[in-house]
Amino acid sequence: MNRTLKRVLGLAGSAVLGLAGAVTFASAAQAHHVEIEGITECLPEGGWTVTWQVTDWNSQGDIEGSIDTITVDGSFNEGTEIVEGAILPHPSTGEYLEGSQDFAADVTGASITIDAVWDNGNTNTSSAYVPAPEGGCEAEEPTPQGYVDVYTDCFGINVWAWNESEEVLSEFTIETSDGFSETVTPAVGEDYYNYFEVTDPEAGLTVTISVDGELYDTFEWIDNPLCHYAAVESSCVDGLTFTLTVPEDGEDTTFYFYNYATEEEFEVTVAAGGTDTVNFPAQSEEFWVYYEIYTDKDFISGETPWYPCPPETPSESPSPKPELPKTGSSLTIMISSAAALIVAAGVIFFLMRRRRAAQDW
Repeated sequence: MNRTLKRVLGLAGSAVLGLAGAVTFASAAQAHHVEIEGITECLPEGGWTVTWQVTDWNSQGDIEGSIDTITVDGSFNEGTEIVEGAILPHPSTGEYLEGSQDFAADVTGASITIDAVWDNGNTNTSSAYVPAPEGGCEAEEPTPQGYVDVYTDCFGINVWAWNESEEVLSEFTIETSDGFSETVTPAVGEDYYNYFEVTDPEAGLTVTISVDGELYDTFEWIDNPLCHYAAVESSCVDGLTFTLTVPEDGEDTTFYFYNYATEEEFEVTVAAGGTDTVNFPAQSEEFWVYYEIYTDKDFISGETPWYPCPPETPSESPSPKPELPKTGSSLTIMISSAAALIVAAGVIFFLMRRRRAAQDW
């Protein structure tokens, strides 16, 4: 059992390394003894722990010692190797027997006594004591772990906010330049998501986020010229049809599309002044299409959903059964459906999120 003890000490500035030398009760002529070392540190939830490490003395022969009895304050944690009958490793092997104990914050120290016997008939009682870490080990105050993620696309700003500490939840305030304001405290595992559409490209849009009353950041929507190179028509009957148009004064532009549901993908390059179309046929269930538009100088990406026709409901009167609706809308209108985006937020979250820790602002 050759191990390297790796411990993070200094939790909340209160962990202290304690090394306890063994106090041996034996005559000067009786060199046989047990080497005992104790390492202490504070526990995050309060209290402290000591890890005892035990070896044989540094004898020159091949005499082997073992533990006869053990006396400790309290009890060992599960998995201890310091047990009656255990063979004491020789220091030259780099191995040791290890066992840990946990104590409440008001316990000032811990001791251990080991009676050992060697196969040449020698016996010895060795003891060690360690004080609790200096400064005490009171429970740490729980701190909130709130996070924010923001992603902008051609037509608006996506905002996620979530908590990862169940003890203390962060409060998020989201305000937009066009008058929207909302304060939320999402539970752990229930992420907040909202999509803020740019309704007036000339006026633009900003989203300001505060966490626990302090300004986190302000995010600004930027109108990229490439956003105007693609338009989409959505029909619950015909699917999604992208119309790709590069202006005469533009440059060769590549359009990449990927359907998450079918894993179908297309890549089309359109020359300046050219046009093309890409169609994703209707499916039995909704799907999302991820797109990239890029040139040698610029790049944008985003996503747009498709939804099947709503289920038909029988007519209560003998009037003719309504036809399936056919609707066409711009990419802006499709993306502005907040309810749809909430349903699909997990997909966007997986591919596009740029996770940022709110504690780092």
